[in-house]
Amino acid sequence: MKKINFSDPLISSYEFKKIITKVFKNNYISEGVISKTFEKKLKNLINVKHCLITNSGSSALVLALKALNIKQNDEVIIPNITFQATANAVNLIGGKVVLCDINKENLLMDPYDLKNKINKKTKAIIFVNVSGRGENIFQINKLAKQKNIPLIEDSSEALFSKFGKKYYGTVGDIGCFSFAPNKIITTGQGGLLVTNINRYYKKMLIYKNQGKTDTSFINSDSYDSEGFNFRSTDINAALGLSQLRYIEKRKRKLKQIYQYYKKNIIEHNDCKVINFNLNKGELPLWTEVFSKKKEKIINYLKKQNIFCRSLWKPICVTKPYKKNIKKFKNTNQIYKNIFWLPSSLSLKERDQKKICNLINSFFKNKYYN
Repeated sequence: MKKINFSDPLISSYEFKKIITKVFKNNYISEGVISKTFEKKLKNLINVKHCLITNSGSSALVLALKALNIKQNDEVIIPNITFQATANAVNLIGGKVVLCDINKENLLMDPYDLKNKINKKTKAIIFVNVSGRGENIFQINKLAKQKNIPLIEDSSEALFSKFGKKYYGTVGDIGCFSFAPNKIITTGQGGLLVTNINRYYKKMLIYKNQGKTDTSFINSDSYDSEGFNFRSTDINAALGLSQLRYIEKRKRKLKQIYQYYKKNIIEHNDCKVINFNLNKGELPLWTEVFSKKKEKIINYLKKQNIFCRSLWKPICVTKPYKKNIKKFKNTNQIYKNIFWLPSSLSLKERDQKKICNLINSFFKNKYYN
């Protein structure tokens, strides 16, 4: 049987070879001209003032927190449903992770619980886009401004997703993205920072490069700040650039994948495809299903060589950040029942048809009980 993975990268070898040839001709494989070209194209595509590529999405989160001057024991509120990197970035720089419950309908940070978690020690909020959704960001941004608290968007899964004319990642103070292999654009590993605020951009630029305020070789010892090596390379940027040429095609494909699942999976109390607002411009990186039979469905599909992925475990049940999950009512009710369907950019419609037919048949036969 053909193997169908949850997500596979889609690389254009021909386009990549054309760009990588320029990198080797320049004989400059660190972060140089190709990287700047990549940043400029991204900046124009999502309509933001400043872009910085990094060596990972996690590095982008750390740089964003450093730009906001988060210090030891400063409280940073994050949603309880997110990839572990969100919490780890806060912990890495000495901040205190404060967990916020999520909205049951869209899996995003719950504005009402957030309001209860804010106090005098709160120094930042990190909002997380899940699979490309983000409608709650506008309500949370309004609350953050009222409380004078900086807002970071962890938009690792939401590059090119938007609501109306506003791209996710550009609503708050700083946006962070990932170029990991399962994203719409991949550089192997890599990340992106965006902001419209000059002082944050300048800080992140310095922290990213070991604290150097002068990046020329002549003044290579000009260190006026602490910092890290979170730079990317022109090789990684070439890989990213090779995919940008086809970005509109990729966006259409992700929408088609979601729409096919939505149309062809029979929905009922035990099976529901979680919604996206396509009309407003949301881009479904992955398609999720809610079902109390999640584990049985995943195992059933696995026997057919089809591999799904469970929703992340809540941060509160992981060892480094363990809390009583009963304090997070919405999280506790739904997290065990969510999984992602195969959503690769290379996914064929005939494979989707097979997946939908299997899921529908699952609920008609003995596997259901």
